[in-house]
Amino acid sequence: MKTCLLQRLIKLSVAVSFAAVSSVSAQEVPVLNVGGTKISLYGFLQANTVYESGANGGVFWTEKVPSKAEDGEGNFAFNVNQTRIGFNLSGPQTEGSGADVSGKFESDFANNNNRNNNGVGSFRIRQSYGQVKFKDLGLTMLLGQTNDLIGSMTAPTLNQAALKHSGSIGTRRPQVRLTQALGPVEIAVAATDDRASGANSVLPAFQGSAKLKIPAAWAGEKQNLELVLSGHYAKEEPALPGEEPEDGKPKYPSSWSGVTSLALPVISIIGLAGEVFYGQNLNNYSNGSIGLSGTATGGEPEDGIQSLGGWGAVTIKLPANLSLIGGLGIEAIDENREKKSAPDKDPNPNKNMTIFGNLRYNVSPSAFIGLEYAYMKTDYASLEDGTKVDSGKLNRIELVLNYAFK
Repeated sequence: MKTCLLQRLIKLSVAVSFAAVSSVSAQEVPVLNVGGTKISLYGFLQANTVYESGANGGVFWTEKVPSKAEDGEGNFAFNVNQTRIGFNLSGPQTEGSGADVSGKFESDFANNNNRNNNGVGSFRIRQSYGQVKFKDLGLTMLLGQTNDLIGSMTAPTLNQAALKHSGSIGTRRPQVRLTQALGPVEIAVAATDDRASGANSVLPAFQGSAKLKIPAAWAGEKQNLELVLSGHYAKEEPALPGEEPEDGKPKYPSSWSGVTSLALPVISIIGLAGEVFYGQNLNNYSNGSIGLSGTATGGEPEDGIQSLGGWGAVTIKLPANLSLIGGLGIEAIDENREKKSAPDKDPNPNKNMTIFGNLRYNVSPSAFIGLEYAYMKTDYASLEDGTKVDSGKLNRIELVLNYAFK
């Protein structure tokens, strides 16, 4: 019996190995076939070396600059937090069902910004979802954690912050999503986890988007123009007992946004990308509202913190496997919807800006070395007693090595 069992295990091992090797030779991507489900591995190793010209609070990366940061000593940091690993899954498919099943799991080690032992923070799940595509209907249903519909483009910085607090509000969260394809347009709606500050929410948040994607023939065969209009609404009422206001007005500010995203190939070697948004209480959306939440100073309970922001970047492909990227991210809070601090509390920001530029050298198709310079400035609202608060400024230099496998 033991011999029979051993033979079965050997046969299974050989079959799995054969399937994986066959997939590599056919697709140049390692694929493991388990029970009809194809699993492919991807990810990258990444190391970031950073120098900042002032005090940033002792964290790995800066998102907003403390007041008078330039008066402090510069600091050096090294980390590997962005190292990422993921799996794409597909199948098995049932003949005649007209549906394709797929999924993704993706993780890294950047769950916090603290300078931890061993150079990494907590293990983090970035994405974990399954989806079913009904091919005949052009409809896809997704359940799990993945990217938001709003702020769907990622700013091309080397800084891990990726313009958080400075014009980028897209992140990831658990959700139930439906996507309908209509020719070159995709319409999507999602009910998402609403991370209301301080409490569980009574209702989920809701997001929606309309994306147009068409070939940019003028810029090359593989280039596409992409335009996305998106937005969200969250009531942000905590699931805790409380007295109802006598006037019937909401007791807590809502969270909402409207976002326009654009990727525009100009010619084969030049591309533009960017986003612009306006919204209220966006702290749970990649730290929009410059990380603030609650009611604006002097406002009614339903008067949240409103802000306007966005980012833009240009990418230029150079000879010798080089690419040059430059851009700007900025967010400013409406002066009538600021949140002022008491004199004995830390001041609250009302404007945050990042100007960046990076040069990347593609050592091979799977590895690049990048060098980035960024100038960061954060302005602050005056205190409740009228005291002015000095801005914070930093110069940041970052060296990155990224080695991908996919």
